[in-house]
Amino acid sequence: MSEVENIGEATPVTEIETQVEYTAPAIEPEVEVEVAAPEPGPELEPELDTKGYDSAIKSLGDIPEEPNQMLMDSIDEQSIEKLPDSAKGLLKHLIAKQNQEHQERLSKFDSYKGELATREKEIQDQARRMIRNRAEMNRVLLDPKFREYMKQANIPEEEMDDPFTQKGMDQRIAKGVSDAMKQFQQPFQEAAERSQQIASYQAFVDTHPQMKDSTFKKDVRVLMDSRRTEGNPLRLEDAYAMVDRSRLLKAKEAQVQKEMQARAKSNRKISRATMSNSVTPDEPIPKWVKSKGYNGRRGQQAVIHYLRDNPKALEALRAQQKRNKGR
Repeated sequence: MSEVENIGEATPVTEIETQVEYTAPAIEPEVEVEVAAPEPGPELEPELDTKGYDSAIKSLGDIPEEPNQMLMDSIDEQSIEKLPDSAKGLLKHLIAKQNQEHQERLSKFDSYKGELATREKEIQDQARRMIRNRAEMNRVLLDPKFREYMKQANIPEEEMDDPFTQKGMDQRIAKGVSDAMKQFQQPFQEAAERSQQIASYQAFVDTHPQMKDSTFKKDVRVLMDSRRTEGNPLRLEDAYAMVDRSRLLKAKEAQVQKEMQARAKSNRKISRATMSNSVTPDEPIPKWVKSKGYNGRRGQQAVIHYLRDNPKALEALRAQQKRNKGR
């Protein structure tokens, strides 16, 4: 047994705090998230006696795994009307049974979905509580009084008093306790710092819904990683603002480009329509009216409606007819 350990056994514990007094503030005990065992599901209802139903189905012979599509397409109202009344009644009850089973499955699915949503919320609440407790633990570990007490672990041996004096004993005991506490609190401090970062990130995501978009979040992460590699790191808030502004500018440019394309397309249509509707003395009725029709009409009806809607074309046609008569 070492000399320090012998001194520790001979010295009352109450004398440890003779140099630096420290009283840690009360904290809420840390709550670890434990996945609870799945609760027993609802009791299954007794199965219905389907022996009669099963035997009736077996009497039909082998049931195909997939329906014949050609046969299904050929079934219409007349096919059903030609069936005898007994067959119609049987079909009605079979369909009713299928509908009932379908509704029961939907009801069970909705119930399970609600239970899963409740359980998910409980786990999220437990995770947030654990993160808060770890952050509180970190706050205590960073308390100035506690850190001052922990400095005793760094006192070199040559600066301490004679180990056989009361002061030398107290210094060595305090150093040993500080060393043990330093080793003990190191993983807690790292976990608490990490938890605090996660809590800050989660709070940011909750107030910025776009971070729930995987593509947007990836752009933010890529920007932060690239800046960190360049030696010019960005805060999450700044990276978010830059990515959001970049996406807004791209969306605006895309909208402007889309509007320009739409206007160009509209101008081309107007230009073609103007050229097609142009009336010349030699051709008062455009060829496309006779070939493609006009306002859903074809042939002579298309020509009549076109002339009715275009008085200049009608005048040009009459003038052409008079010229032809005069020849």
